[in-house]
Amino acid sequence: MRTEFLRFLLTGSANTAASWVVYLFFNLFLPYTAAYTISYAFGMVFTYYMNTRWVFKVPMKWSTFMQFPVIFALRYCMDVSVLFILVKYAGCPETYAPLVTIGLTMPVGFLLSRLVLKRRTHGAQALPEENQPSV
Repeated sequence: MRTEFLRFLLTGSANTAASWVVYLFFNLFLPYTAAYTISYAFGMVFTYYMNTRWVFKVPMKWSTFMQFPVIFALRYCMDVSVLFILVKYAGCPETYAPLVTIGLTMPVGFLLSRLVLKRRTHGAQALPEENQPSV
């Protein structure tokens, strides 16, 4: 599990950097919550791909693909709440608040991702290579 967590942190770091760039771009002309939502959707696709292929080394399956947005929905609610508190009450600048938010909530994301992706499912179909979700 230690190796998985290290790979999760590396993937999360890459995702954070890419998502932050997406956030900064959209924050130029959208409110910070809308910019964060767009960057979050980008991160969900990137993270699912990396978590299945590299972090947990499990095949992509329709069952996990369909469950993964639930993890992100739960994390999104938690993350936006933390983001709001950081910006509104803790005085954290909008530019850096997403980085702090992700750092605070990453352990929850690891545990939820591991639960869904590593859980044994009987009869779950792996996605054919040509039907794999694209990044």
